[in-house]
Amino acid sequence: MSLQLIPAPQVVQSRGPEPVTGLHGWAVQLWSPGEDVRLVVAAERIFAGVTVHAAQGGSGVFALVTEGTPLNPLLARRVEGRHDSYVLITDKDRIELYALSASGLFYGLKTLEQLLGSGGGTVPAVTVADWAELRLRSDYLDLRTVYPTYEHLLEYIAELADYKINTLIIEYEDKLPFRKLAFLRHPELAFTEEEHRRLLRTAHDHFITVIPKQQSFGHLEYILKHPAYIGLREVPETVSELCPHRNGSFGMMAGILEEVAALHPHSRYLHLGCDEVWTLGTCEDCKRSGLTPEASFIRFVNQLAEKTLSLGKQPMIWHDMIMQATAEEIAALDKRVIVVVWIYGGHRMKADARQILHKLRDAGIQTLGASSVRCWDDNGDQNYPVIHNRIKNVQDWIQLARTEQLEGIIHTNWGCPFSLGSPYGLFETSRYPAFFAAEQSWNAGAETGTFLTRFLHQFHGLPADLLSGEDWAEYAVTDYYSLIPQLLPEVKKNCLTAELIDAMIQYELPVQRRSPLHTFLFRGAMSPGSEEVMTFLRDKYRSGYGDLRRAKLRMQSVLAELLVPQMSELFIRSRFYRPELFEANLQAMMTDLEIIEQKAGEP
Repeated sequence: MSLQLIPAPQVVQSRGPEPVTGLHGWAVQLWSPGEDVRLVVAAERIFAGVTVHAAQGGSGVFALVTEGTPLNPLLARRVEGRHDSYVLITDKDRIELYALSASGLFYGLKTLEQLLGSGGGTVPAVTVADWAELRLRSDYLDLRTVYPTYEHLLEYIAELADYKINTLIIEYEDKLPFRKLAFLRHPELAFTEEEHRRLLRTAHDHFITVIPKQQSFGHLEYILKHPAYIGLREVPETVSELCPHRNGSFGMMAGILEEVAALHPHSRYLHLGCDEVWTLGTCEDCKRSGLTPEASFIRFVNQLAEKTLSLGKQPMIWHDMIMQATAEEIAALDKRVIVVVWIYGGHRMKADARQILHKLRDAGIQTLGASSVRCWDDNGDQNYPVIHNRIKNVQDWIQLARTEQLEGIIHTNWGCPFSLGSPYGLFETSRYPAFFAAEQSWNAGAETGTFLTRFLHQFHGLPADLLSGEDWAEYAVTDYYSLIPQLLPEVKKNCLTAELIDAMIQYELPVQRRSPLHTFLFRGAMSPGSEEVMTFLRDKYRSGYGDLRRAKLRMQSVLAELLVPQMSELFIRSRFYRPELFEANLQAMMTDLEIIEQKAGEP
């Protein structure tokens, strides 16, 4: 039996053709081994009355049943030993929901909530036995360039739970409310302490673990720009990379890690970054050490790891700086460090990932995988993810998770190539591959061919009958972005996301797709006196830049709803700076031609 859910449940069995109605008016009993107000709140979102009881007999079973329904905790054993598992029964006169963890019961309620939304208040009569394939299912929030307004951030964090994401890695950069090192705070955009507490509380309320990401070796532009730290750069001309042998480097990072840990008292992990330290080993201090770059890297990471562990957190790092390390060098890495292997594409992606995973495991080092739902993809101007690459990368990592028995995958979502780089598309445009990754992490056997229609139904509110025709079978999972402009009138949910995608496509038409103007300008430079060339350019100018100005107004209108003004201006500049430079050049060419023509007409 197929349901319009994301993630698709592992097992669905029909209990009959008659739908179940009136659930919102039912009263239920919630049985829990320990008090957890999150379950009560989730149940009260659905039912008219919720009575809470302590679980009987020390069974450890969480249960929610309609009043008068006898408990059957044995049903929970059907999913015993599975991550975040639950069993849900909906029938004409009752609801039964059983789990062996609070998170399992919560996700069962989330499934019921999706069913109710899909059915307009009714649900099919079904038995659902469901669980997650991966223990850690992570989304990623990159706060380096442009990101949603604070209230939208809270909404998105809550929304992650709808798709059964249980982990969120946040790369704060200078947006943390640093205390002792307050000069590291962004002067305008940093969270206040209360805002940060509220963000963490929102995540906790939705069974989401926040893992803070604190760059500790490379990508340190926002730290190494300060006069007190400029001398710690590996080389003066590279603002982002730290020399591990310089006096003061470790002390600086130790102080920052103390602050980050203190601001995340309930986080089990602390991600140290440590990727792409490209200049490592080139300064005189590194050369005098006599160590290879890999050995220098591992030595410094071990110092960072020891500090992180002393703060009650388990450290994570990216893998790329030890790819070329020898077995002896890797053996020196602290075994308490989790190494996250990130490979985002390439024809050897799975083979390369297996090679480094095996190398690390042979050395006794814990590993996780990392796909990307948005990354560089050889396209710094992307306005939304390069979707065919991202879908394949997620699928490849899910296969690796199965064959390599990985506990989890971090589905990274980069907002820009580096802090001072041009932003990619806005966060909102990444929800499609992000929730595809969420489904695959929960249920790798979910039917990929129906994901597009299920997403359009769940995320955008398109009616199921519109999406049920045979024509939809012709569309691939990668067709989402190209379909949005024609589907826009039917969108009922997350309308701003659809409008944003449509605005980006309207921008791309004159700039990238439909005879982009910059590809013709060289002719004007080569033939400044040519009437036919300049007439041709004038015609292209009128149509192309007319469309571009309309696209800019549309984009500004949508961004005003999604970004603070400072970020909106940054994004608009990133998109229109180059075509407006071309426009100025073209206008100068046309002005020169007009002067020539005027002189030619003089008596």
